[in-house]
Amino acid sequence: MATNDLHFTVSTNGVEDTTNYHDSPAAPGGIPPANQQDWGRLSQSAHPFVIIFHLLFKSLALLMYLFGGWFSKAKNGGSAGANFIVVTVICIFLLSADFWTVKNVTGRLLVGLRWWNKVENDQTSWIFESAKNRQVNAFDKSVFWTVLYAAPVVWGVLGFFAILRFQFSWLIICGTALALSGANVYGYYKCSSEQKARFEQMMQDGAQAGAMAMFQNSASSMQNSVMGFVTKAAAGGGTQQQNQQPVEATFT
Repeated sequence: MATNDLHFTVSTNGVEDTTNYHDSPAAPGGIPPANQQDWGRLSQSAHPFVIIFHLLFKSLALLMYLFGGWFSKAKNGGSAGANFIVVTVICIFLLSADFWTVKNVTGRLLVGLRWWNKVENDQTSWIFESAKNRQVNAFDKSVFWTVLYAAPVVWGVLGFFAILRFQFSWLIICGTALALSGANVYGYYKCSSEQKARFEQMMQDGAQAGAMAMFQNSASSMQNSVMGFVTKAAAGGGTQQQNQQPVEATFT
């Protein structure tokens, strides 16, 4: 049986090592042509089942957080102890499953990236790997990065609303979600040279836009100051001329 291997370029602690590779078999993907019409937009994906699992645990954790609170409310408006603990445990379990799935499966198959760490002689090394010479499906890449970046933003907003509503106990779930999703964002950002280049370009564009805005504001302020000075000078000159009326003297 033929295998399709991914050859990963290894980057240890952010320093790429092009002489070291890890091979990992890629799972077969794609939808048979006869069934593509039944899958809708997922038919554009090279790994539709991986896309489903990339979204599955995130969605379940979010739904449990949003609607599980209905079953954990006490009569006084607070959180009932036993029900709240059940909802929290289920949410953390789903978030942990999502973290493991994204870190070890979906990133490798959808965009050819993976990150991990190893401990040797009481020293921890972080390994960031990217598949070499691999064409990534555009639909898979778009879904992967969009969902990856959206997850911490959504949980951050939910945590902010929990603070506004003084529901500090729910911050346990929001904090766990932010930590796990943020770790995957950072790990895959370090793996992807394309994402690094985009981020650096975005920062450069932002700096240039800020510099241009400051220059335009400074030029506008200077122009307004000059025009104000000229206007005051002209008004002062006119007033002085009006005050200096000709004096007629009559001699007898």
